[in-house]
Amino acid sequence: MNEKPRRTGNSRRSLRKSSQTELNVLKLIHARSNISRVELAKLSGMSTAAMSGTVHALVQKKLIVEVERPSTGLGRRRIALNIRPDLAYVLGVDIGTYNLRVLIADINGKVVYSQRLKTEMAGGRQDVMNRTFAAIRSAIVESGLPPQEIRGIGMGHSGVIDVDKGLVLSFSRPGQMEQWKNVPLQKMVEDELGIPCLLEDSARAIAFAEKRFGAGEDLKDFLYIDIGMGIGAAIFIGGLLYRGSNGSAGEVGHITVEENGPLCFCGNRGCLEALASCAAVIGNVKSAIHMGVGTEISEMANGDSDRISVEMIAESAAKNDSLGYRTLANAATCIGVAAADLVNLLNPSAVILGGGLFRAAPEFFLDHMKRSIRQRALEKSANDVRLLGSKLGTEGGAIGASLLIAEKLVPRLYEASSGGSSHQDEAGAAANAPAYSGTAS
Repeated sequence: MNEKPRRTGNSRRSLRKSSQTELNVLKLIHARSNISRVELAKLSGMSTAAMSGTVHALVQKKLIVEVERPSTGLGRRRIALNIRPDLAYVLGVDIGTYNLRVLIADINGKVVYSQRLKTEMAGGRQDVMNRTFAAIRSAIVESGLPPQEIRGIGMGHSGVIDVDKGLVLSFSRPGQMEQWKNVPLQKMVEDELGIPCLLEDSARAIAFAEKRFGAGEDLKDFLYIDIGMGIGAAIFIGGLLYRGSNGSAGEVGHITVEENGPLCFCGNRGCLEALASCAAVIGNVKSAIHMGVGTEISEMANGDSDRISVEMIAESAAKNDSLGYRTLANAATCIGVAAADLVNLLNPSAVILGGGLFRAAPEFFLDHMKRSIRQRALEKSANDVRLLGSKLGTEGGAIGASLLIAEKLVPRLYEASSGGSSHQDEAGAAANAPAYSGTAS
């Protein structure tokens, strides 16, 4: 009677090593769309022959697909590799001060459905969450995708976030400090929707999307500054997002710029956010108008100060309206002062600017900030750093959040294709949760 040969310890180790290599290559393909075998070999340090074997195994497991790159007219067309887009779909949600954005993207980050609605923070946290849950359910139905194909949700929030615990620690907005203190948002989403969730700070989520698809695509060391109703930032070092020891790196909005400046909602005085955010700029213009300062902005708002927007202020500045120009210039200078300190500290290759206030007057901000950095940063760092505008629109936070959860799902997708369990720990708790079922778990 013939016995089947036993699998030796060496052969088991060999299989584990092979699986680990395949998973590492799959992660590289996910991180860089339309990548070639040659590029993969260079990034991984593998030989071209070994890479071809690994790619073949991933194709056989129906994890990746080959596509022809557009011809440049020189030589043969290169075959590019992508993760199979229909392997999984993910939700990206960004809860902003004014707008709530919900989208669905494939595993590679291609958006297949999106919607935007008002957050209505004034209604309280529970009302915001009810609106968010309803928007998510609506998105899944309207996208036409089978619910079981929704495998994860990435959620961005503009507060101070503990990523590891899935908590919103605080949210320094008027009337929201108590509403959003130590809120277990990640668990709330998973309990309500029965879908694995990852929580991230909105600015870091935007920066992650910027690194994948935007102005940071070819950069390893850069700083992203988001100038919205608050001011947040994200730091990339060596191509990786830096979160700090407890996950709260990037709170640029609470750098002290003016020691005896206005009171910030965080409790300190002179924070950058209290001087140069959308809320601060609009508040300064309203105060000036109430004091009798003449400005075109009043006419633009039809005499209703509640209608004043950063777009109106930017338009007035472009027309050399004194109040509009001085208010924007002061904000840009304050941000430039903080950016100069960060350039000295981190020596990034670029500073990327985004957010509502920057989008309202991009050239204005770039010009004023370049001047501030040249005046205040060390000469070499100031000369070498590039100031860039974000290439992403208002959906950047939701896109970045969807990319972050998709990244966590890749090991789990590989595990499912391999029928084993050796990499289950790498997928993280989120990837081990069930797919969306349409009801609470």
